[in-house]
Amino acid sequence: MSSGAANDIRQWGRSLFERQQHPVAWAGRVLEAASLSLGRTPEIEAALEMAADRTQWSRGRDLFERVRLRSLDSAERPAERLLFGLAELVGKLAHNAAGPHPHFDHHAGWQIGPIAYRLAAEAQDPALRNRLVSVLGSWPTIESGTTSEPARDVE
Repeated sequence: MSSGAANDIRQWGRSLFERQQHPVAWAGRVLEAASLSLGRTPEIEAALEMAADRTQWSRGRDLFERVRLRSLDSAERPAERLLFGLAELVGKLAHNAAGPHPHFDHHAGWQIGPIAYRLAAEAQDPALRNRLVSVLGSWPTIESGTTSEPARDVE
């Protein structure tokens, strides 16, 4: 991928994330869409449960660390590493939304779209790609540097 295309995808991810009214719940839906094809570990299940329950968001840092240890401790396929990356981002976003300091990087959520895009390319599963497009609401078109319709958070 050219540096221009990579930058387009990063900008798409930023724009996508910044339009979300409920970014933690949205990130959980992206993770859920991905996990339907790639399976669910206890760590992925925990991330999905936490994203859906605002009262659990204060556990975001603990979840992030749990997922990170699991992902570093195993020799997963590239698609599984990307899935764990999405789960880590759910933890980061939940922690940041819950308020306790120190916060994770403010731009962590910008990575959700690009990771989902890479995941779809890696898995080469049309059903996975369709689910991700549906939950994200748009998809980058590398050839023209544009995206389709903007995502709308409907929560």
